[in-house]
Order: sequence, then C-alpha cells, then structure tokens
Amino acid sequence: MSIREWMKKWFFKDCSVVTDDNVNFNPTDYTANIEYKAAFMLPMSKKIQACQNIAMAVYKKTKDGKGKDLVKEHVLNDLFNMINPNTSFQDFLDYLLVWLEGSDNGVLLEVIKGIPSLRPDLYVHSPSNFTVYFEGRRIREIRINNPYRSIVGDELKNYMWIRSPNYLNIIDGINSSGIGSGYTKHNSMAMYGAYSEQAWKWNWSLAKNLGKPGGILQTEGVVDKEDREEIKARYSAHYGGSDNAGKPIVLGSGLKYQDTSRAPIDSDWSTAEQKAHERAALASGVPAELVGGGESTYQNRKQAKKELYREAVIPFFNKLKSWLNYLFSEYLKNGEFIDYDLSGADELKEDIGDVITKLEPLKDRLTINEYRKIVSLLTDLSLGDVEGGDVLLVNSGVATLDETITPTTTEGEEVDDI
Repeated sequence: MSIREWMKKWFFKDCSVVTDDNVNFNPTDYTANIEYKAAFMLPMSKKIQACQNIAMAVYKKTKDGKGKDLVKEHVLNDLFNMINPNTSFQDFLDYLLVWLEGSDNGVLLEVIKGIPSLRPDLYVHSPSNFTVYFEGRRIREIRINNPYRSIVGDELKNYMWIRSPNYLNIIDGINSSGIGSGYTKHNSMAMYGAYSEQAWKWNWSLAKNLGKPGGILQTEGVVDKEDREEIKARYSAHYGGSDNAGKPIVLGSGLKYQDTSRAPIDSDWSTAEQKAHERAALASGVPAELVGGGESTYQNRKQAKKELYREAVIPFFNKLKSWLNYLFSEYLKNGEFIDYDLSGADELKEDIGDVITKLEPLKDRLTINEYRKIVSLLTDLSLGDVEGGDVLLVNSGVATLDETITPTTTEGEEVDDI
C-alpha cells in the first residue's frame, strides 16, 4: 500500500487509522493507555514541570484590599508540601494533570479529616478506581473499587469529582444513563497520537531495513524457494539495520539490485511525525516549540514558555484554587483563602537588561523606591526601599526633582547657605 493510499484511507475512515494489517485504529485504543503514549506525555511533561514551579499557600487580604498577606501558621499550609504521608504536592499536580486531561472520568479528590486543629489529608483517586452515580441532578453515590467503598449522604461532602465537560450530556454534568462521565478533549485528538505512532513504526522499520524502503534482487538463473529465503536472510543480515546504514552493497553470483525507494516527498515520515507531535502538543495547551516543533530558536522557546504559563498553567491554577477553597471551606472561616504565587516561575520574569531598557523612559516619573519595586517585581532581584528614596529623579536620573526646582541664583539662596 502506498503512502498516498494509506493517507487517503486514514482521513476518510471517521478518524480511524488503517495500518498495513488492515486493522482499524479506534480512538479508545490510544486514549485507554494514553499515559504510555509519547505524543501525549511529551507535552504533558512540559506542563507538569511548569506547574511544579508554582507554590500555593493560605492568604488573607491586606487592609486596603488590594493585596494579600501570607498566613504563615495556618493548618493547611503544610498540605502544599505533602498532601498525605505518601504523596508530595508536586506529585499530586503530576497525577492530577495526567488523569484529568487524559481520561473521560477525570479524578476524585478525597479529604480525610482528623482533629480540627490538625491538618487534613488529601488523596486523589485514579479515573479507573471510581464511578459516580446521579439521581436527578444530584450525585447519589460514589463507588470506589479498591478498596471497595460506597460513599453516600453526608460523606459526599468530603469528596470532589473533577472532570472535563461532556458535551453529550443532557444537562451540563448529567447524562441520560445516570452515571457521571466527562469527556477528555484528547478523544478528538487521538488521530494525531495514532499518526505519530504509525510514523514512528514506519521510521523504525526503515532503520531496520537499510534506512529506506526495500529494493528488488534479480538474477537471470532459476532460483527456488529455499535459495530465495537464503539470499533474503543473508542480504538482511549484512545490510539491514541502523548499524549498516550508508554501507555500500556488494553483490555477487549474477545478482542485480533494483532500487524501489520512493521520492523523499512521498516517504518523509520524519516530518509527518513531527507535525503530529506539534498538534498533540497544542491539544494539551503546550506550544509546539517546546516539543521540538516550529522554529525552535532560543528566543522562540523563551516566548513559548511564557505562552505556556499564560494560556495553560495560570488558567489551570485558577481552577485548582477554586476547587481547593471549596473542598477545604470549613478550614477557611476567618477570611483566609487558598491562592498561588508566581514568583517561582522564572520564565515569567524579564531579563534584567531588558527591564532596565524598558523602564528608562519612566525614570523621570517614578521615585527611586518605586523604580526599585518595579525592577524587583519583573526580575529575580530583591531590592528594598532605601532611605531618602521617596524622591523623583529627573534629567535621566542625575538629579532629584527638588534639586532641579531649587533656584540657583544668589537671590534664591537661603540665608544659612550665605
């Protein structure tokens, strides 16, 4: 089957893939074990790494209501180091992102409470370990498979089911079967993951077979079946495989070799694999430049990392803080709230040289301390206030505003100066 025929069958098979075995690819074959698929896990690893640079804690509003102060001694703060004795908060983010984005069923969060003055534990259940049952518009029961438990009544307050919206539901979170289900958007992107996998298989097959599609060995004499098999075996042993790529072919016994390889444009699966990875990355909200796609220059990757935070990571943390504030509401009764801190995300900070260049036109409009605060916010520097720094600098920073407007004539001199 030619590549062109393969592509034609693929695109006209309702998002299924036909391999040379004539076996249809079902999207669930890809999504069922999606955590083992490189097309999914490569971009997800970039997103996980970015999320793990962000810290969370308990805060209170400042008196003026414009900022927030860290509540250092709050009982929940330790939760953002270890959510339970076995799992760190960093690993929690890893599980949450992969299961939430890769599965229809999403994840189930469970809070285990003890003495009110002690912090609770938080557990996250795999999508395959629970089922949510509805009665009307309310959750009637959550069944956990291992170890088996049936959660009903007031116990449901200690659980939160998080999943992607299912557009096939009859009323937002409810479907007609009475069993809750989300719908991962990677279902619609499974074709790209399948394409990537098939492209990899193609390239791997080429690597094992001279690095290109096979040729034809001809002889003028009569060759029986056993001779053909022996010639094929010897030819493959001496010239097949990546270790033999580029070596010259030496033929004997009247054999002739006819190259049947296609033009590069017909068999450029390397480019095809890269494009499939790019599209799978975009489905995860990760810029293609971070998975080797696009024009992956230093400046492009630098900008792509900022884009990852702004378009994927920060929106995710806005949701996460809402979920956690709801789940731990009984621990947050005195105006406290759970929020995140972006100061650990170096990718969002500007280079010091770029910041100073951009702030140059503002020097005449800022006090020294205001200027230092802005530089600190935009870079890794921690510049505190300086004594006498609440003055404006003018003339490109060589004099203060007071010095500039003080008269310099003898009539304007002060008595003490005279």
